[in-house]
Amino acid sequence: MIDARLRALEYDAAPGADAQRARRDAMEVEHWEALRRGRYVRLWTVYLDVWAAALDACDAAYRLVRYVRQPHHRVGDLPILRSTGVPELCGTADNGVGGSVGEGAGEGAGDVVATYPCDALAYRRDRTPFGALERVHVATYVRALAAARDRLLGSSTMCSPGPRGADGHGAPPGAADSALRLWRVRHRVLCLAGPGEAGARAAELAATVVDDVGAPAAEVVAVRADDGYVDGEGRRVHPVLTLDPRAVSALWADYDAAEADVGQPSAIADVVARAAVHVWSAFTHGRDGCSGERNAAR
Repeated sequence: MIDARLRALEYDAAPGADAQRARRDAMEVEHWEALRRGRYVRLWTVYLDVWAAALDACDAAYRLVRYVRQPHHRVGDLPILRSTGVPELCGTADNGVGGSVGEGAGEGAGDVVATYPCDALAYRRDRTPFGALERVHVATYVRALAAARDRLLGSSTMCSPGPRGADGHGAPPGAADSALRLWRVRHRVLCLAGPGEAGARAAELAATVVDDVGAPAAEVVAVRADDGYVDGEGRRVHPVLTLDPRAVSALWADYDAAEADVGQPSAIADVVARAAVHVWSAFTHGRDGCSGERNAAR
């Protein structure tokens, strides 16, 4: 903050692009400080690994990088605050109920494989965006988020999944020869946290990602503070100057919503409940837009 102010003062009212940039940078830093309101809050980057069983890369994309298994902030789905990698193959499973898991797959990854909705196998050749296969995955995930909400509120007991379809019926013909594999994606997610809150805020983000029965499906692999960087002239560059202005507003709105009850299960349950509504709405709006009925929401 001090470096940004001093740099702007050095240029004062001087003309030129460098002077304009220095003054603009100082204004952005002052805006950040106004939103801070004297609170000792830092910018953090949270790295999450998320797993899902899938038949192939296309199926993995439906289950990991579109509507489902995306971390949600307190104020909802904020793509401006995250970067999602490409799904990577990290293991195989036998009939979706066990099997080998690759290295680095995480302690609970085998359980994630076991929860694959067997009724999706009936549509495994459908790769149409917003088609029957994707619809099964989205509907299953919406139900899973509802189950996760109940679990967080202590109103249900998580049951071990069996080799049944998401609708409760037995697996369809063809399930025996399905070659499910375990896939992983890494999310890089931004958030704000006060002293001692970074771990709890990271855990919150992870808790908003669940498997097909509502059990946790994400692992926090790193949490790193972002205090900006030192430029070529030896000046400290404020982290706000590396962010999109929309991200700045989203970060502070998110922290304002979380400040009073960081890490509280009831608050996370509310986020998960809203996520269920968002996921289904995003899918149905996108499907309708794709068919020309109305513009896609995403």
